[in-house]
Parts: sequence; structure tokens; C-alpha cells
Amino acid sequence: MAAPPPWWRTTERRATTFDGWVVRDGAYFSASFDPGPVGLRTPTAAEPDLALAPLGAAAGVRVAGVGRERLLVPVASRAALAALDPDLDGLRDACDRLGLPGAYVHSPPSPTGGLAARMFAPSIGVPEDIANANGTTRVAALLARRGTTRIAVDMGDAVGSPATITATARPGPSGVRIRVGGAPPRPPGSEWPVARRPDRLSGVIDRRRPCCSKA
Repeated sequence: MAAPPPWWRTTERRATTFDGWVVRDGAYFSASFDPGPVGLRTPTAAEPDLALAPLGAAAGVRVAGVGRERLLVPVASRAALAALDPDLDGLRDACDRLGLPGAYVHSPPSPTGGLAARMFAPSIGVPEDIANANGTTRVAALLARRGTTRIAVDMGDAVGSPATITATARPGPSGVRIRVGGAPPRPPGSEWPVARRPDRLSGVIDRRRPCCSKA
């Protein structure tokens, strides 16, 4: 199905324009935006060597960017992700040398596209982000190449601020295009079925509160 025309358009100070959509979703309004094409590449030999040791993570790193690149680091499971206790000083030094803001570490997706992630960005003064739409956009592009086109990423649990970000992948004239947004609150300990979750909800959504203002 073709995407509807953008309902709004916003331009950053660097003259970057994003198309966005706003749709009524029951008692709430949902929104999404397309951040633009995502670049993916294999890391250089130095990038994983420098970054993986402070993270305590294994191999399989990719580098992705919408603008500034960052590391995408897979781990084996949600449990392995939760157990990470990175050396943030070491990671900051590694990322400073590589010119990267940080590392987005993620579990594998479930059959319905649910996964968890943690974004460590000590090079820009963020030891661990509560939720990170930029990193989610990048991992969505990577997983789309492997056949997963809808994801819901749980973040923030390790810092006591749980949030969920959603993303969908669609073919575009210059490659895959991503719409990134949010998700309604989900019951603790459960996983929303992605196929039934709105994919047009924009922003970082705290799972402890309603997703946006009621109409």
C-alpha cells in the first residue's frame, strides 16, 4: 500500500527535511517520520577491535548511519544484553578514536519482531540512553535486509525508564526506507505482537505512561 502524503514536514538547522505522518489511533494521535536513507557497511578491522572489549560483547558488528555513523553490536539474547556492564571510559576512548558517538547493542528479533537494545554513548556525554530512535532506525535497516521489516525495540529497563520504539521498513527508490516511531504502553513482562501495534507513532514513549495526549 502506498504511503499517504506527509501531513507535516520539519527542517533541522542543517537543512535536513523529514516527512512525517499523523493518524488518529482510537483516543490518541499517532505519528511517524522518515529520517532518510540509512547507510550500512562492514566495519574496518580497528572498529570492532577497539569497541568490543569495553562492551564485553562478541563479534558481528556493523556500522550504520543516517548522518553520523554508530556501531551496531548484536548479542545472543535479552539476558545477555541485560547482563552487560561496559567499561564506559574505555568505550568513550575507543569511540573518540573512531569518531563515533557510541554503540547500539541489541538482542535478536523474535518471530514477531520484538527485541531489546541498549545505547551506550559516552562520547557525547550519555552513559546509557533511555531510548534511541536513531539507533533503532539503523538496526531496522539492517534487519530488513534479513527479512524482518517490522520491529519493536524495548529500551531503558536497565536505567529504570522503560520505553519502546517501533520501526517499519519499506522499499524506496534508493533502497530501504524506515519509518520510526513509538508504541503504546505494554504490560510489564510482556511483549506486544508487532503485527497489531500501530507503526505510525512517533517519539520516545515511556511504557509507564499513555503514549500521547488524548484527543
